[in-house]
Amino acid sequence: MEMKLLSLTNSGTAPAAFEILRETLRRHLGVRSCGLAGAGEAAFELSVRTDPASLPHEGRYIIESDGRRAVISAADTAAVFAGLGRFLEESRFDGRGGFEPFAGRIDFTPARPLRGMYFATHFQNFYHNAPIGRVYEVIEDLALRGCNSLLVWFDMHHFASMDDPEAVRLTERLRAMIGYANRIGITGSLTMLSNEGFSSSPQELRAEWTAQNGYTAVPDGHYHVEICPSKPGGIREILRERRAMLERFADLDIKYVCYWPYDQGGCTCEKCAPWGAGGFLRLFPHFRDLIKELMPDTGIILSTWYFDKFISGEWDAFYPRMTDGTLSGVDYVMSFFHGGNVPRVIRERGIPRGIRMIDFPEISMHGCMPWGGFGASALPGFLGRTNAASGAFYSGGYPYSEGIFEDVNKYYQLSFYSGLHTDPRDAVRAYVRYEFCASGEAEEELADAIIASEKTLTRTADRSGPSVRFVMEDPSEAGRIYSTFARYGAGLPEKISKSPKFRMWYLRAVIDRELASCGGYPLRSEICTEAMRELEVIYHTSAGTRPSVRPPLGY
Repeated sequence: MEMKLLSLTNSGTAPAAFEILRETLRRHLGVRSCGLAGAGEAAFELSVRTDPASLPHEGRYIIESDGRRAVISAADTAAVFAGLGRFLEESRFDGRGGFEPFAGRIDFTPARPLRGMYFATHFQNFYHNAPIGRVYEVIEDLALRGCNSLLVWFDMHHFASMDDPEAVRLTERLRAMIGYANRIGITGSLTMLSNEGFSSSPQELRAEWTAQNGYTAVPDGHYHVEICPSKPGGIREILRERRAMLERFADLDIKYVCYWPYDQGGCTCEKCAPWGAGGFLRLFPHFRDLIKELMPDTGIILSTWYFDKFISGEWDAFYPRMTDGTLSGVDYVMSFFHGGNVPRVIRERGIPRGIRMIDFPEISMHGCMPWGGFGASALPGFLGRTNAASGAFYSGGYPYSEGIFEDVNKYYQLSFYSGLHTDPRDAVRAYVRYEFCASGEAEEELADAIIASEKTLTRTADRSGPSVRFVMEDPSEAGRIYSTFARYGAGLPEKISKSPKFRMWYLRAVIDRELASCGGYPLRSEICTEAMRELEVIYHTSAGTRPSVRPPLGY
């Protein structure tokens, strides 16, 4: 391939968004040792424009390229980014400055309207700790992959009020993320537990949480500061605290607010149980009215997360409420049928007419502990099975992300929503072809190693001894996966081999090989320990980072 400079011209896109688009392109080209030049100085000329009049469908873009110049026309700003991302992926890079531009025409409209991502900004993980500029780069990369909505959560239970200094810092960080996403056409969304409260919530109004009134298990994540809506004054206090939080975000482009039942949240008292069809729904009209007062242009998502996990019959009781007017004002019902395990009532009766559903796929934690603590992770089998069994129900969704270690899962799920890749294996191949400039045999070997790594990802933490032992369910592929990444990494240009996306995969391969040879005790291997220290730098962990989201160096 011949080394080429590219130019990017704005032919009709919002100037602020175009500046970010240009710098995003400069960053992606730089990793591949290509450059961005001015018009007339480059061997390949690229121009972008938004044209909603000619392209009325949200997310649609048209790419027209003759091999020397290309024009990307898009329905909106988010589609401009998605179109550029598609152009880059359809082109070929060798990582050393060689660039073979896509030639042809693509007219693409996403299959599903909501192509989101959820950033978990807690536990001192990457989204909570990393320099905000690094988070912005993740948002830019998601935009190139067609993401059009960013979901975040202000977790109230940590703070006494919105004026708590730490609450102010988190508010500023979340506002910065949503504000930056808004600048490039990605709408913001907020999620919140239906009855969550501040740490200062009145003791006499707090929700019950023990296994009672039909509950066979204690609801996960209950912090015991949640508020019971069935107690006198409970609804008023919930709305007072919720208003204080929402007012801090009401001026942003908030497309949806998501009303959430469990984890944390819920109440197991006699009047609220079962929560999903009881107190949760009785509280909903008050929540809906508050949203319409503070954010009149904002839609509502109602989540069914963890229905039937702590008490049986919740889905059966909720199902008729989907069509009796209870959910008036709800744009989407959110669910996630883990592994494609669809509730009986949905299997037998389907999705009620007029109800649109979205999902909340688990892309970070499935089958492993700690989450991302050993490097990159991929779940092509799990996500593929889930999408095959229940993906047809959904109009999109918000994958649950705990950090940057599951980047390939982000790529696959967004491409599934768009309709570009329904087979996860195809998505993994496209990912390594673009992100690691792989081609031919290397593309197949790297993709196969990533797909095989799902076997070594599944592990348990055995805490019965003096130190924690991490037991891989199937370590048989660890040696081969390491050899693949070591061999390919040795021949990569340094800008790619040293990039976080590749290093997380290489370090994961190193650690898995070491765990397989040292009985599952990571601290018994100096090589393993050094690899985990490098991951801590990539993840921006701190002394306060929860063990669940950091490499296990301290235990």
